[in-house]
Amino acid sequence: MVFHRFRRLFLAVFSLGALLLAAQAQAFDFSAQDVNGKTHNLTNERGNFVVINIWATWCPPCRKELPELAAFAKAHEKDHIKVWGLSVDTDQSEGELALFAAAHGIGYPIFKITPRTLAAFGNIPGIPTTFLVNPKGELVARHIGAITQAQLQQMIQNNQ
Repeated sequence: MVFHRFRRLFLAVFSLGALLLAAQAQAFDFSAQDVNGKTHNLTNERGNFVVINIWATWCPPCRKELPELAAFAKAHEKDHIKVWGLSVDTDQSEGELALFAAAHGIGYPIFKITPRTLAAFGNIPGIPTTFLVNPKGELVARHIGAITQAQLQQMIQNNQ
């Protein structure tokens, strides 16, 4: 009798785990216009890893990681790896963000996003937060806090 209860509990937990895993493995879609007016869509990036960094100009750890992200994006622009920056700045216009990106050597797309848009990424406990979308379009990793090129590379290697 105890064995049958344990077996039913195990099967229920296993089934729930399988459902959660399947839900996480679904393709994630995101589409937005960058601060230069170009529309980007994750669906169009299938076949590429996409690093999505959520940041703000007023955030010291965000500013610290910008050179790392810019160098990583430049070093991997031909490696099927893209970097996108999602700014949560509320006091900066898109034009000001474009000027900020140019002044700091950011060559990857920058998007000004709203809290509603940010909700698509789920719980974000703080910034900077970096997500990784795999070539299938699945959201596969999240890093909270400033990130380095080595950490980005490891994140990608762990999800190949």
